[in-house]
Amino acid sequence: MQARDRADILVVDDNPANIELLVAILSGRGFRVRVANSGARALAAARADLPDLIMLDIAMPKMDGYEVCRQLKAEPSTQAVPVIFLSALSGAIDKVQAFAAGGADYVAKPFQLEEVVARVENQIKIACLQKEAAARNAELAAVNQDLVAQTLQLERANARLKKLSESDGLTGLANRRLFDAELGAAWQRGAASGSDLALILIDIDHFKQYNDAYGHLRGDDCLKRVASELESGAAHVNALVARYGGEEFAVLTERTNLAAALPFAEALRHQVEAQALAHENSTTAGVVTVSVGVCALQPGAGDEPTRLFDAADQALYRAKQSGRNRVST
Repeated sequence: MQARDRADILVVDDNPANIELLVAILSGRGFRVRVANSGARALAAARADLPDLIMLDIAMPKMDGYEVCRQLKAEPSTQAVPVIFLSALSGAIDKVQAFAAGGADYVAKPFQLEEVVARVENQIKIACLQKEAAARNAELAAVNQDLVAQTLQLERANARLKKLSESDGLTGLANRRLFDAELGAAWQRGAASGSDLALILIDIDHFKQYNDAYGHLRGDDCLKRVASELESGAAHVNALVARYGGEEFAVLTERTNLAAALPFAEALRHQVEAQALAHENSTTAGVVTVSVGVCALQPGAGDEPTRLFDAADQALYRAKQSGRNRVST
């Protein structure tokens, strides 16, 4: 496809002879040509129907070509239209002014047919390339925006999946998988910093009897109620609360020695009992209670986290053997 195909050119000159000559040259080469004999009419014509190119005479009364070009370049709707200045003046200062006003090229009078056609086709080709580049950039921007949106959706979906993979489906607490990973990481940090690590294991007293008395739906509600109390009770400290399995929960706190962990564990036990959730089959109390085992120690470089867990588990067993609804260390 040639540059002149479907190209619409607006010729602006106050000299009828110049207009007639340019119309003959351009229409003879296949361009569609419109004319305006003043700056004001040129602006009106360009705003009403955007041309592909404007050929603009410099020396016109009332409004010269420089001013017309400046107004065209100041308006977003017309600023991209290339302007070729026409002038009988050929001095360097006139050309500098033409380009400073926003002109793309300059043709001196008297017109040379091949020069006019060559400069017109060159500017139209450049304009076409710029339009194509702008269209491609717009497409790429749209594709990029879509990719960004898809990436954001994927990140959110992955975050949800990660949360689901690390959360207990019933209580919403951290699950055993996340707890084990966090225990290992906390153990390494404690070994490196020389700080204590505390683990609190909590078991709901007589939970099988609770399910037998009230059914598994009420049992699930009981688990959720206890989980909520533990989570709210641990909210003021940097603790990880997890459902470790069945009716057993675990609370992990870093930089916490036994002197600090013991009253914290007692507060959690009391908070569960204080909710006064009826448990008619409990031989310990008429409400849901928990037994709690606590251990706090400084991780050793050659030790494993199981050392802490086993000690807390022994403390929990001691609490159960000692009558339940109590904290043992």
